[in-house]
Amino acid sequence: MYKRELKFPNQYTNNFYDGSIYDLVFLDLEWCRDFQKNRTVQKIFGYTLTRILEDSNEQYIKIQFIESGTQEKKIIQDILNDLHNLQGKYFIGYGLSTSDMYCLKQRIEALDLIPKVESIKIIDLQRIIQRDDLNQGLNNLFAYLEIPIYKRIKGYYVFRNGIKVLRKERGYETILNEIYEYCLEDAVNYFHIISNWQTQFLPINRTKHQTINLKLDPHSEQRIKARGGAALQRP
Repeated sequence: MYKRELKFPNQYTNNFYDGSIYDLVFLDLEWCRDFQKNRTVQKIFGYTLTRILEDSNEQYIKIQFIESGTQEKKIIQDILNDLHNLQGKYFIGYGLSTSDMYCLKQRIEALDLIPKVESIKIIDLQRIIQRDDLNQGLNNLFAYLEIPIYKRIKGYYVFRNGIKVLRKERGYETILNEIYEYCLEDAVNYFHIISNWQTQFLPINRTKHQTINLKLDPHSEQRIKARGGAALQRP
């Protein structure tokens, strides 16, 4: 498992919403294609999480990727642990409530996981903005808020090339490094969105968040337990 944790001095001001900056957690999931038994499987490849720590007032960043297909269940357990431990905070992302959560819930059920966390609060920037000219991804939002970004790769690079890491193909270390740098650049700039928000948008009312349900339906949970293979997610 590839994992990096970093801390930086907090240089941000909350111009985003009517709550505490310490209650905001940026979350971004990465996924890739894998091919199994003549079919394509969309796997969780990694994730980025960043927040401002209240005790030290530092920005904490965690970036984590799998390096083999067998590690997917472990990384999803790690994601669920983070969601459980930070339950009650507001998770922020671009498209987080749709594509990311859809993929996560699919893989939770496919891998026979039963999450302890039942629901999370999400502020989805794509849903809040609802503007066609900013509907083409996070980079457009960075540019609109005058946050400089110098990415060498595009987001689909992870989806297309993650499988080369899982298969340890020639040059996979370079691919892993490029994906890390891509995620790190996003992570160090996420809280600039919080600082720059009111230059272009009105502040957000925190009651406008979405609640995303992660609890399995009773039939699926019963099926997993009956199979005797339930991997109960632990904190």
